[in-house]
Amino acid sequence: MRKKLITGAAVLALLMNAPQVSADDDVVIFGGEFEDEATSTAQKKVEKPAPKKVETPAPKPPAEKLPAEKPPVEKPPAEPEVVKPKDEPPTQPIEQPEADDENFGDVLIFNDVSKIPAQKPPAEQPRVEPLPPAEINQPFKQPTNISDGQEPINEPAIVPPSPESTLAEKPARQYFPSGSTAPQQSDLKMLQPRFIKLAVDDTYIYYLDKTSVQWKKMPYMANEYMADVWVRMIEREPKQLDDDMTYYGADNFRAQIALAREKGYQYPPEDIKILRQQSYVLEHYYLRPKTQQIQFLCELEVFGRPQNAINERAYDYKNWENLVPGSVESAIYDATIKIIGKSKASERGHMTFIDMLDEYARIALN
Repeated sequence: MRKKLITGAAVLALLMNAPQVSADDDVVIFGGEFEDEATSTAQKKVEKPAPKKVETPAPKPPAEKLPAEKPPVEKPPAEPEVVKPKDEPPTQPIEQPEADDENFGDVLIFNDVSKIPAQKPPAEQPRVEPLPPAEINQPFKQPTNISDGQEPINEPAIVPPSPESTLAEKPARQYFPSGSTAPQQSDLKMLQPRFIKLAVDDTYIYYLDKTSVQWKKMPYMANEYMADVWVRMIEREPKQLDDDMTYYGADNFRAQIALAREKGYQYPPEDIKILRQQSYVLEHYYLRPKTQQIQFLCELEVFGRPQNAINERAYDYKNWENLVPGSVESAIYDATIKIIGKSKASERGHMTFIDMLDEYARIALN
């Protein structure tokens, strides 16, 4: 009996503890609209998805190698068909004449004069005037048969001038502007002598060209100057030149004389004698009066006018030469220094009056 009571109590306890509502019944909760959304969300039942079964894939069989595809062959585009019009008749081949050896093309008709082309008259050629008769270098002969009432014409003989003829006899070329005349001889001013004789030897006569004398300051020297001179050398017995060179030299000489006359001057007789000699030699020297030394630079052979582009030695202190008594250089040095003097060989010789006032009187005017 006791066992029955215990068993019944246990069943009763189980029934009391069991839930009154099953999962399948709908649960109605009153007053849920006043609860928080979080509480309502938490109380909702969350359904968990069922686990999925993962199936392992079966191993694939090895892929078979496919044959390489050939590139597609492009087909040439189809030519469009030429549609001929149906209205025109079909063309027929042109019948060509059979080759005939005797058929030469156009038929020649000799009786039809109207088809002959008209000939054009020849173009008139320019009239060629006869050349004047050439001059013959022969003396003029007087005509023998002269009609009455006419006088014989005495023309001068055409004879080339000889080189020995003087330049004064030959008329000079006109170097004056058109419309002007050369000044009279009495109106010309005599120029100062340009060439002065320095020395003479067995071959040449040495002349100093005064227009070319310059005083230059010596390099690396503060108070010393040297003289820059040109010497013209003329042969004592000049050689005979050909006709062309003689005419060229004479024309050059007359040009210099005419240029001086145009400016209202005339050369002295000694200069005219030297300028007439167109073949000469030029020598360039430096003279140092302080030490009585000379330095040779260059020598030029000239006919007519010298060229300005020359090759000469540059100045060098080692090129100064002492004078040898009796030499041509010694004669040139002594005669040149006697003409130009030594006053400008120092710094004092180049001072102006203003420089002297500034140097000695201590009065500066510049």
